[in-house]
Amino acid sequence: MGNIAGPEVGQPRHIGEVDGVWLTKVLQTSDAIPQCTAVADLTITPFAVGAGLLSLLYRAVPTYSGGIGPESVIVKFPIDIPTQRGIADQLGFYSREVRFYREIAPEARVRTPTVHAAMIADDCTDFVMVMEDLSCHTTCDQRVGATWEQTLASIDAMAALHAQWHEHPQLDSLTDTFPPMLNPGYLYGLPPMFAAGWPGAKEHAGDCLTAELMHFGDHYGDHLEFMLSTANAPVTLLHGDWRLDNLFFDGDDVTVIDFQISGLGCGVYDLAYFVSQSIAPEVRAGREDELIDRYLQQLAAHGVERDRAEVVHQFKVAVAQCFIYGVASFPSYPDLPERSQDLCRLLLDRSARAIVDFDALSALPSLA
Repeated sequence: MGNIAGPEVGQPRHIGEVDGVWLTKVLQTSDAIPQCTAVADLTITPFAVGAGLLSLLYRAVPTYSGGIGPESVIVKFPIDIPTQRGIADQLGFYSREVRFYREIAPEARVRTPTVHAAMIADDCTDFVMVMEDLSCHTTCDQRVGATWEQTLASIDAMAALHAQWHEHPQLDSLTDTFPPMLNPGYLYGLPPMFAAGWPGAKEHAGDCLTAELMHFGDHYGDHLEFMLSTANAPVTLLHGDWRLDNLFFDGDDVTVIDFQISGLGCGVYDLAYFVSQSIAPEVRAGREDELIDRYLQQLAAHGVERDRAEVVHQFKVAVAQCFIYGVASFPSYPDLPERSQDLCRLLLDRSARAIVDFDALSALPSLA
């Protein structure tokens, strides 16, 4: 492939501004089509409606004149739900993804989709991406959860990414875009987000919560600094949203998408997030130690040794921290598409069950 197209081809603000002329420029820039080929016509349909909590996805199917090109591509824009959009803008999620694909993905040990365009407005809010359509790969329903084989393939890919960037000297140059886990934006921004969603979570998914979890949720913000500090080191590049909806399988090969929440911190966080959100409890039941051991073995295979006891402690704390993912979406729960509502409840329920099954709250200090 050639270069990734940027603002020099023009930046559409919404899908209505995407046409054949613009897509021709994008695909020519990325060398997906030669200069003698153009997009003659374009059919665009919404893609995975309700699947993404932070983005709008469209499948664009071009017809060409003067040659051939990709049968289809995915076009990605910011979410149009105010609550979700506000979170994304406040925490710089879109600029993280654009920079990841432009600078990091080409050398990453984990497979990512081919990107034809990645650009963001000067104020780091509006963005657009054009990327490879991975529909020929196997996808899995987040609500069903990963099989054991998919779980192991996912952990292997995750460990390869983490080992590549484990305490890498170039990480310091990424901190302006990819914040460390312990940073003021998270420390002071996440408690209000959790608090805004917590009443709705109790109202719409209270049946998923034990009395102990209710108490934890009532005091989540009081534990946050400890949880962020625990997830802050040893530092590597985190995906931040390593869940089944963001994974495509081709045999044992895994392709990973959606790097909007990428940051710097302990890789165990990605592991805890995946295990607590994307594996049905009955699949992992009785095999929890195997998951941690697989991650440690794969790190070691790439030259990174970690102390198991420390990893287990960080894993438990991270499982508790990941409780925020389901909760934070509940302020807009009544307005979300049905699939997103189901996903919110599922993420909350799986997280709650993982906290109990892993005895995660025992790793947190008692509050005075």
